[in-house]
Amino acid sequence: MNSDSTGQSSFLRPFWSRILPAPWIVSLLVLAVLAAARFYAAFTHPSTNILFPLHCLAMWALPFILLTPRGCHQIGLPGMNNTVSALVLSALAGAACGIAVFAIGMALYGDSPDNWCLSIRNSFQIEQLRASVPPVTLFAAVALPAVIFTPVGEEILFRGLLQEAFTLRWNAVLATVVNSVAFGLIHLHVHGFWHDAAGFHFRFVSAALMVVLLAGVSTVFTFCRLRTGSLFAAITAHAACNLAMVAAVFLYYV
Repeated sequence: MNSDSTGQSSFLRPFWSRILPAPWIVSLLVLAVLAAARFYAAFTHPSTNILFPLHCLAMWALPFILLTPRGCHQIGLPGMNNTVSALVLSALAGAACGIAVFAIGMALYGDSPDNWCLSIRNSFQIEQLRASVPPVTLFAAVALPAVIFTPVGEEILFRGLLQEAFTLRWNAVLATVVNSVAFGLIHLHVHGFWHDAAGFHFRFVSAALMVVLLAGVSTVFTFCRLRTGSLFAAITAHAACNLAMVAAVFLYYV
């Protein structure tokens, strides 16, 4: 057995490796299920919004359900040996990404519906809540989940499971392309697809540009992960990106 096949066989827990196919296929199946839950919650009855926190918790649990201790180590968990400078640089890189995505959206589309910043504002229901909730409380309610829950879960899935599964099967370059494109596409529930009484619609140009931008942001997160060997640097970059983006949207619209 060569080193690549040995790495793949020790990545998943024995129970899963006996009944499921290769790790890269497992990662795509997990992505498909979680993406379906996210889109279903976004476009159906408001009562299904509970799927958002549940699917975040599912992403948090992935290493403990699917991976061996060696597999957890391969995706960068545990990885608390980052230097302070590495985490600071990751945070700065992430914040720069968030500000850039906001600035590009405002520069190209202003206050038009094609602006993903407006879609982000609407997804947080800022306009509906601002009259009844103090600004500080409203910002905390919007920012805390975006900084704490989403970055951990998404980094485990994209920069962890997807990145390592595809690296084991092929190489890190292809793995980075796959996780970056998937990261951009899974955010189409925020901006891209929309529906009204006439049915579903798609903003092709602005949605495609957003996917490209988010794929670039994802590549920055991947670099933080690979440069340090730890998911915590990528989580820090992702949290800083979300915080910068939310702060910019909040300050501009509120």
